[in-house]
Amino acid sequence: MKKRSRTALRAAALAGAVLLGACVGDADELLAPVEPATGGALFQRYVSMGNSITAGYQSGGVNDTIQLRAYPVLLANKANATFTSPLVRFPGCPRPFAAPLGATGRIGTADTCVRSNAPAVIQNVAVPGERLLDLLRFPVAGDVPRLHTLLLGERTQVRHMIDAHPTFVSVWIGNNDALEASVGGILGPLSAGADSALTPLSKFQSQLNTLVDSIVFANPQGAMLIGVVNAIRAAPVLQPGAYFFLAASQTGGSYQGRPVNANCSPITGAGTPNPLSANMVSFQIVTAAGFPEINCDPNAYPVGDPRRGAYLLDTSEQAIVTARVNAFNAAIKAAADARGWLYVDPNVLLEDYRGRKATNGRYTFVRKCQDLATATTQAALTAAVGLSCPVTGATGEPNFFGSLISFDGVHPSTSAHVILANSFAAAINAKYNISLPTT
Repeated sequence: MKKRSRTALRAAALAGAVLLGACVGDADELLAPVEPATGGALFQRYVSMGNSITAGYQSGGVNDTIQLRAYPVLLANKANATFTSPLVRFPGCPRPFAAPLGATGRIGTADTCVRSNAPAVIQNVAVPGERLLDLLRFPVAGDVPRLHTLLLGERTQVRHMIDAHPTFVSVWIGNNDALEASVGGILGPLSAGADSALTPLSKFQSQLNTLVDSIVFANPQGAMLIGVVNAIRAAPVLQPGAYFFLAASQTGGSYQGRPVNANCSPITGAGTPNPLSANMVSFQIVTAAGFPEINCDPNAYPVGDPRRGAYLLDTSEQAIVTARVNAFNAAIKAAADARGWLYVDPNVLLEDYRGRKATNGRYTFVRKCQDLATATTQAALTAAVGLSCPVTGATGEPNFFGSLISFDGVHPSTSAHVILANSFAAAINAKYNISLPTT
C-alpha cells in the first residue's frame, strides 16, 4: 500500500470521524483510570474492535456470561486494566445452543434482547456479524443492525473507539468478509444488486485504509491487528462430503434424517477415488429448507436455481476463498507493519491445534476430518471418521466439534478464548516490551 504522510492520514480520519457523527462529551473525566500494574501505560485505555469472536459470541448466541469469557476481557484482566463490555442479559440475544447445532434447541425459554449494564464508555465495541465495512458505517445486512443497536446504539465501532481515547487498540475484523461465502457456498452476490458474499480485495483494501486512518487519528500508543481466519481449514461446520456419506452409511443412508447422495462417497462404484468427495459441505444443509438431500455435485441443480452450489464448496472455490483470505491477511499485515503495530496471524495458532491429537490418535481440539484425505481403504476411512470427524460415542468429543469449538461449529469455545488470550499476550509482550501473564 502506498505510504501516506501522517498529516494526510489524520486529515482523512478526521473527515471520516465528522461524517460518522457524534463528538466526545462529558464522559472524558472517566477516561483516566489508574495505570495498570502489568499492562503499564499501554493498557490504560484498551479498546477491542471486531465481530462475533471478539464480542464473545459462542454456540450461536451471546449473553453476559460468555461475553465475560471473551479473549479481550481475559487480555484486559492480564493487564489489570479497567475494561467495559456492553453486556446482554442472560440467557441472551440470541440464546446460545444447548447442544451441537441446536439439536435440542437453545438454553432458556425466550431471548432477552436487553442490556444488563450501561457503561459510560464502552471498550469492547465488537458486534457479531459485522464485516470490515460495518466498522465504518451503521450495518444494514440481516440481523446485524439489531445487535449493533443493542450493544452500541447508533454509533459505529470506529466512533466508540475514538471517543474512548484508547492507549491500545486490538482489531480482529474481516472474518465475515469470507465466512458467509465459505459456509453458504456462494461466492458472488446472493441476490440481484447485492454485494458479493466474498468481499472483493479492492473494496477490502479501501475499507482497511479508512479503518487504519481512524486508528491513527485516535493516536494510541500501540495496536494489534489480527488476521482473517480461513474457515475452510478451521471451522468444523465445513466438512468434506465423504464424511457425510460415511456417517450416513451407518444410519441407513441418511445424515441426521437427510439422505446423502452416492456422489459424496470417497470411492466410486468402479473402486477409484471420487474427487467430488473432497468438496466441502456445510452443516447448514442438514436443516436447510428446499434441499431433498446432501449432494456433492456443484452442478446438481440447473443454472438459475438458487440451490445450485449452495452450502457446497468445490475444490476450485476452496482455492479462491483461501487465496482471498491470504490476500486479506497480506493487506492487514502490511498496514500493521507500515505503522509499527503488531500483526498476528490466527491461522498459525489454529493450524497448530488442528494438527494435535492424543496418544490414542483422536483429535480432541478440532474435528475437521483431518485423517480422511489420506485414507484409501474402507478400514482406514472408517477409522478416520471415528478419530478425526465430528461423531458421537466412544471416539467422539463431548462438544462434537472438538474442545476448542463451540456448539455452532464456527466460534471458539471458552477454552479457545483462554488460548487466544495467552497467545496474544505473548505477542504483545514481545512487540511492546511489557510483561502480561501468558498462562
